[in-house]
Amino acid sequence: LTRPDGQTASYRYDAFGRRISKTVNGETTEFFWQGDHLVAESSENEYRSYVYEPGTFRPLALLDGKGPKKACPFYYQLDHLGTPQELTDYSGDIVWSAQYDAYGKVATLTLAGEDYLNQPLRFQGQYFDGESGLHYNRHRYYDPRLGRYLTPDPIKLAGGLNQYQYVPNPTGWVDPLGLNSNCPPPNKPGCEVPGGSDGITVDEGEPNLPAIAHNIDPKTLKRIHTIEGKTSTKKVEDYKNKMRNGYDPVDPIDVIEHDGNLYILDGHHRAAAARQTSTNVTIKLITDLIKYDRTLNSIEDVIDSANNVGLDRLEHRRRR
Repeated sequence: LTRPDGQTASYRYDAFGRRISKTVNGETTEFFWQGDHLVAESSENEYRSYVYEPGTFRPLALLDGKGPKKACPFYYQLDHLGTPQELTDYSGDIVWSAQYDAYGKVATLTLAGEDYLNQPLRFQGQYFDGESGLHYNRHRYYDPRLGRYLTPDPIKLAGGLNQYQYVPNPTGWVDPLGLNSNCPPPNKPGCEVPGGSDGITVDEGEPNLPAIAHNIDPKTLKRIHTIEGKTSTKKVEDYKNKMRNGYDPVDPIDVIEHDGNLYILDGHHRAAAARQTSTNVTIKLITDLIKYDRTLNSIEDVIDSANNVGLDRLEHRRRR
């Protein structure tokens, strides 16, 4: 990030997309996370920790320390949305206060004394960056001046038709993760979030696999049992001959999907012939395993069979 006045800022993220540091004009601040909660930050001259109400993104207390000084506790006073309105010290004196417009832009900011406390938390899950004026909202950046996100929703249409919208009603709803807007807090003190460092489950918004799919590479299909002997060899050879002479795969190979993997339930001979002739196949997706095959009680049985399957033992033709 380069500002018109020449100031620069750069940001670093971990494998989960959490911002772990930012450097503004050569000064670096590191961020520490517990799951999706920002719990601490540290720079050369300052360190602080954030405490939240259990199971929510509503801030409860801030522990702030500068240089060799011990960290001092400060306490958040929130509105109905969980947005910080005031920060008070141990004696109850207000050291920071703010008023906002409907979409979270600070309209009035009051700081106590020359050695004022910079309090960056805004809407639940949002962190104010003074260098850009934006709010870091875990999975994307929010512009309070526009009341919109800068990038589309990572969960796509699962978050709504307007992928840049903050929430339908900013005076009653919040979006702590920057993923969706289905968390209205008036009926409860905060949005439920995963505990510890479990992270979150994201609906990518992608369509389900069709019941029938064509032109599938047979090498992507996982076997759950071996084929062997003369009978199996003949079946595979017959399929290979058909595939070399304009094979029409009208009879699909039955498969079941789990975690992006396709496991063959029926059609191992056709799959073997297709692999040997580099012929794409048609598959049929089975969704109800119990109704399909009573010998397999669960997807775990399928995976276990696939993990322990040996090599096919087909007989090779003898040359005359």
